[in-house]
Amino acid sequence: MPRFTVAIAGAGIGGLVFALALEKYAPDVDFQIYEAVSQLSTVGAGIGIQPRSWYIMEQLGLHELLLKISGDGRKPKMPLLYRKSDQPDGFQFLQGDPVLEENMTFHRGELQEVFFEHLRSPERVHLGKRVVSYTQPSDCTSKIEIQFQDGTTATCDVLVGADGIKSNVRKALYTHLANAAEARQHTSEAEHLRSYIPVVYTGASVYRGVLKRELGHDRMTLPLNASNIIMHAIAYPIQQGRALNVGAVVWQYELENTLYDGPWVADVAEETVRKAFTGWEPEVEDIMQNISTWSKWAINVVKKLPTFVDGRVVLLGDAAHGMPPHQGAGAGQGFEDALLLAQLLGQPTVDVTAIPTALKIYDQIRRPVVQDIAACCLQSGKLHSLLVPELVGVTPEMSHSGNVITKQQMQHIAEEIERVRKWRKGPSVEEDCKKAVLRLQEELSTAAP
Repeated sequence: MPRFTVAIAGAGIGGLVFALALEKYAPDVDFQIYEAVSQLSTVGAGIGIQPRSWYIMEQLGLHELLLKISGDGRKPKMPLLYRKSDQPDGFQFLQGDPVLEENMTFHRGELQEVFFEHLRSPERVHLGKRVVSYTQPSDCTSKIEIQFQDGTTATCDVLVGADGIKSNVRKALYTHLANAAEARQHTSEAEHLRSYIPVVYTGASVYRGVLKRELGHDRMTLPLNASNIIMHAIAYPIQQGRALNVGAVVWQYELENTLYDGPWVADVAEETVRKAFTGWEPEVEDIMQNISTWSKWAINVVKKLPTFVDGRVVLLGDAAHGMPPHQGAGAGQGFEDALLLAQLLGQPTVDVTAIPTALKIYDQIRRPVVQDIAACCLQSGKLHSLLVPELVGVTPEMSHSGNVITKQQMQHIAEEIERVRKWRKGPSVEEDCKKAVLRLQEELSTAAP
């Protein structure tokens, strides 16, 4: 008989990695996965996994398989080159740390497929089940009731919201917290809590496209970050080198922290993107001119939440900390959430009554770390697009001339780029997990009669 039951809202890569971690670290805990879509698909953009987060793949025994589908088919780990490329005679101003920058790159759909195929019990995945809310009894030994969009319900002891940046679990969690504040006559607190439900626009949008490798293979050998004022482009191989994943970031920085008005993803005319990159370095121009299908993605993010937890309900991945893509950290941070949470719930001393303590420690350990990383990612995006005080007043046209921004100024930007990536040299995932488990054991032993 299982110690308790876990409901996972969302069968994306974060939810599936959490399920895989439960299978390894909490085999006596039952779990069910509820996914909103009626059919899992392999669509998606390219993503990277950094060495720090790659540790999770090693712990789950997936690393050797994933290396076979990573990168360009020849070298799965690839450092990133930073160039000022908005002029024909561009120059390199930074090369990523050969250890910290060696990201493994993937197509998101392929990753999701691998994770799903390695579930020992795929029948636990229930499709067409969009979580809309939950009812949590004050008695922690009673079941949480989950409400689905189709009118049906389910029960669990722990509800994990891994349902993405538009998370309904986050909406329900902060609605419940706000309602509780109102019941205490704390109206302003309730209003403040509700403000965490919607996401906010960063001011940045990404034009995304995929270039078949036959067109780009000869010209591009390493992942590239190409910079210009108010915009930058990044390209790296995916699908074993059969394609390049390309993103061109453009900024409307005056709209930062506003609510985005319009569709988050929309098709865009190829000429719009091609025109923006005319006159850049030949390698960049060649890539941009040969992509025929582009889409525009508005980069929205989750606000800096005051908690990831409400009793026995917890947020994971983008639902908790959806962040900008500028350091390629979002997916890996969801994996780190998954490993630490699974290890806490897997402790044999955690029964239903101890679940709130385990989730509280997850929040204490993970939330400060991942929120600092999210802030660094946003700053990286601005640095990649040369949005720094010393270049205020420099227009894209002035930058394109090659005569305004000096190599010394670019070197200073390179130093700032390195500074906001220092978190990668901090405590390892393994150290964080050990710290969390030790804290849990201490708290439970203290509370024991």
